[in-house]
Amino acid sequence: MDQSSNEVGTPVSGQFALPLRATFGLGDRVRKKSGAAWQGQVVGWYCTKLTPEGYAVESESHPGSVQIYPVVALERVACPISRAND
Repeated sequence: MDQSSNEVGTPVSGQFALPLRATFGLGDRVRKKSGAAWQGQVVGWYCTKLTPEGYAVESESHPGSVQIYPVVALERVACPISRAND
């Protein structure tokens, strides 16, 4: 993989690191902006020549099911506000 055009963080013990300017971090809740619904947590990232920033998202509805999407297909999901005092 040619990393000369993509800035990446420091890998940990042979693992790939997220890009330094990543839009989403591991564990962030995201959903697809359009098309078939998919919502879940970011569990990884990828890059290709056509997709310099892409994410692996594990479904909240179907644990263990993962789809990959380019960053432009995703949006952040706000965490639910706790109403414990209501």
